[in-house]
Amino acid sequence: MPDRRTWLLAALAVPLGTAGAMPSDNPRATALDRAVDAAVGAEFTGKCHVGLSIAVVRGADTRFYDYGTASRTGARLPRPTDIYEIASVTKSFTGALAAKALVERRMTLDGDFRRLLPGAYPNLAWQGRPITLRTLAAHRSGLPRDIPDSDAVFARADYSTIARDLIALERGYGRRRYLAELHDLRLRTAPGEGFAYSNIGMKLIGFGLETAYGTPFDRLLDRAILRPLGMKDTGFAVPPASAARRMIPYGRDGTVQPYHLANAGAAYGLYSTAADMANYVRWHLDERDPVVRQAHARLYGSDSDGQALIWNLGRDGGERLLWHGGGTFGMSSQVVLYPHAREGYALLANDSCAGTEAALKQIALDVHSGRSADALGKAIEARMSRRPASPPLLRMDRPATVR
Repeated sequence: MPDRRTWLLAALAVPLGTAGAMPSDNPRATALDRAVDAAVGAEFTGKCHVGLSIAVVRGADTRFYDYGTASRTGARLPRPTDIYEIASVTKSFTGALAAKALVERRMTLDGDFRRLLPGAYPNLAWQGRPITLRTLAAHRSGLPRDIPDSDAVFARADYSTIARDLIALERGYGRRRYLAELHDLRLRTAPGEGFAYSNIGMKLIGFGLETAYGTPFDRLLDRAILRPLGMKDTGFAVPPASAARRMIPYGRDGTVQPYHLANAGAAYGLYSTAADMANYVRWHLDERDPVVRQAHARLYGSDSDGQALIWNLGRDGGERLLWHGGGTFGMSSQVVLYPHAREGYALLANDSCAGTEAALKQIALDVHSGRSADALGKAIEARMSRRPASPPLLRMDRPATVR
């Protein structure tokens, strides 16, 4: 009977459209085409997945690849102009605006961030140590995950009700109500002491940017990033004329899920397309830009395991690597950057299945490595041997998680 490696190599040797019964517009004509196809065939398998759009940026060249279907009820391929929730990848945009504010001296990394909030917040300090942009951006401020507190919902880890429960919890909140309830909050740790993922911390950065520039966050983002980069399909709302291009979100049980609330804002509120995200990736690959350089500068840890202004820092075979992922109730996303190689990836999927975010990142790593199908098969076999028989529930305590 064939062993697991034999099956893996057989799957990689056959075009994905045949092996995985997943439609694709990948022409499989170049080495890059085939590397993408092999990586998707190895990492993006299983009936839970629906559609996938990939942008690969290498220097001045951009390639788009689409797999699967736009919905479970139709046969249309996704397109580079289809609109996805990019979830917590939004945070990297917030970080880029904060980097701009640092470059322009409108913010400081280690100053008392409370000065950028309306009113007095003596509760946002621990024994004289206030929250700062550095601690907020690296999820080390001591703030809870959300306002109102969502810990009980996440502790239940009931994926059949989590979307309903979180939406019910936060519906009706806006800037004024967040800031009002912020007065009643107590820090859980001293700022800078430990990692604890916080959406409200990211929203505070957004509120602080509004104070620093005297401009609503959405307008500031449009003026500073979206318009200069030609990201015409990226924003906090999908206009009626573009609604037909918005991908349908699917949960891990295959059911249609709701979109995020409008108050997701600076934490996880953006919609975008693979085409737009390619422009964003290309910008982030040019570290001659002082804003990009500041956004990528290390705040905590080391270059091989650290945090920048939102971005995660690491090494891949000795190469410098930055990434950030996200997930909503029914979509997943990843952006992976190799600045020194001038190579980057944006990967968008309309499912929130267990492990999708990690799979999207691994596709980028596999393609970048340029490994042969045989080498890729060995690497996948090694990873599979370390995995539990049944994948655990999607972790919700790290940046690349739901919301």
